[in-house]
Amino acid sequence: MSINWTKLIFNFLLIIVLIAGLIFYRWVFSYMLAAIVFTYILDPTVTWLESKRLPRWFAVLILYLSIIGILVWFTSRLIPELIAQGNSLLTILGHEGAMSADYLIQIPFINSIFEYAGNLDAQIPGLGAATRFTEILDNAVEFIARLPKFLLDNYSSIISAVSFIGMVPLISFFLLKDKHKIRKSLLGLSSNRYFELAIILLGKIDSTVGTYLRAMLFEVIAVSIMASTALSIVGVSNPVLIGISAGVANIIPYFGPFFGGALAVLTVFFEGGAFLNMLYAALAMWLVQVIDNNIVYPVVVGTTINMHPLLVLLTVLAGGWYGGIFWMLVSVPLVYLIYSLVSVLYVNLKEYRII
Repeated sequence: MSINWTKLIFNFLLIIVLIAGLIFYRWVFSYMLAAIVFTYILDPTVTWLESKRLPRWFAVLILYLSIIGILVWFTSRLIPELIAQGNSLLTILGHEGAMSADYLIQIPFINSIFEYAGNLDAQIPGLGAATRFTEILDNAVEFIARLPKFLLDNYSSIISAVSFIGMVPLISFFLLKDKHKIRKSLLGLSSNRYFELAIILLGKIDSTVGTYLRAMLFEVIAVSIMASTALSIVGVSNPVLIGISAGVANIIPYFGPFFGGALAVLTVFFEGGAFLNMLYAALAMWLVQVIDNNIVYPVVVGTTINMHPLLVLLTVLAGGWYGGIFWMLVSVPLVYLIYSLVSVLYVNLKEYRII
């Protein structure tokens, strides 16, 4: 059997070029991934406008102008309030050196524990319960006071953030505008024998990734609204900011309401609220968690991915161990997409008697 050296050399060179391309463009991987997510979220609206006999480029332009208009309105109406709430929340949580054990002892809940420790000292000479309690508070203050500064010092540079925010919509614009050309080019890479299989795989990718991302966006909005409303009802300060934080954190499955609850309880705690008020804040976010887990997630997200909640949780934990927050966010859709593609490949390869 003769070897087709020309074909072998060509394939080898092609692999080398692909590897070199991946190495060269590895720095823009996060830009491309974010742009693809943005594209999948917006694509149904663009497709709907295109069905109304609008050119695709014009449909994309109309959608972008609409989004810019909404952002301008949002910035002029809501951003000042969110900034005020953010400053208030930072003031409440405190900066390095702004708090002390004496400050915390003024909080009613802490004060009752301190008084109890003082009574124990009076009854048992030499116990030193109040002194030890004060030392514990000082250690807690030092940890809490340094936490916001640590988080702020480790943020990405402003230039990098502005570049990311500016480039992602631009890349997404071209992906949306040229979707049909890109799809046609990808299908053109497959041979006639596997053309139908390639169409099925691309369709599966579109339906799985697109539907999941849009469902997650809806869940983020739902949790943000529910958390903000619940915290407003129980009288927690900065409910909108905490609610939005809980919604965004809920991109990591099951984490949002827990994060929002911790933030709400800490807010009440450092404002000097009673233990009952902290309990109300925790119960409010627990109710949001119950509604999200039993109604919103199963209906909105659960219908898009058929994964058991335990498997979702383990996937998120594995993603966090492997690569931090980024992989916690993408691990669930990535695992489900791989599972779906393998299933489709297996069924179709068996059908075409390739395996």
